[in-house]
Amino acid sequence: MDSRSSNARELLAESVVHRACAGEPRAVEALCLHFEKPLFGYLYGMLRNAHSAQDLVQETLLRLFRMTREGRLNGQPALVRSLVFSIAHNLAVDELRRGKSKPDPQVESISPPNPVERAFAREQIDCALARLPDSHRNALMLRVWGELSYAEISDTLGATPAEIKIWLYRARKRLAELLDRDGQYIEQRTQ
Repeated sequence: MDSRSSNARELLAESVVHRACAGEPRAVEALCLHFEKPLFGYLYGMLRNAHSAQDLVQETLLRLFRMTREGRLNGQPALVRSLVFSIAHNLAVDELRRGKSKPDPQVESISPPNPVERAFAREQIDCALARLPDSHRNALMLRVWGELSYAEISDTLGATPAEIKIWLYRARKRLAELLDRDGQYIEQRTQ
C-alpha cells in the first residue's frame, strides 16, 4: 500500500471515529462495518469455529456501540482499534476457557476464488497455526487480520512491544518451517 492511500485511510478512519464518538449513527455503523471482517478473521483464527467467531464479532460490535452511545469511547482511531481487538480477544479467551467453542469439523473458506483450493490452503495454514504457542498465534493474527501496530498488539495482549516483536518473529519463523513454498503443511518437520 502506498503512503497516499495509507494516509487517506487514516484520515477517513479518524473522521469516522470522531463522528462515532459524537454519537452520529451512520458513523457508528461505518465503524462497525470497518471492524467486522478483521475481527472475524482474528476470532476465527483463535477459535477455528465460524459460528463462534461470528457470535463474538457481534458481541464485540454491540459493546462498541454501547460505548459510543454512553460516550465512553476515546476519539483516537489507534486507541479505538486497540480497544475493539482487546474486547474481542478477551471474549475469545473466555469462550475458550469455558470450552464452548469447538473447531469446525471442516474448515470453511472465507472468500474463495476457487472454493476447493482455498479451503484446502486454509486447512493447511490452520494446521500450522495450531502448532504455534497461543501468544505467538494471537500476536500474528492481530497483526495480519487486525492490522494492529506493535503498540496496539502490546496493549491488547498485555505484553511489551519488545515481546510482541519477538513473538511475531518466532511465529513467522515457525510457520516457514511448518509450511512449504506452496503453503502445504509439512507434518514430518514438526517436533
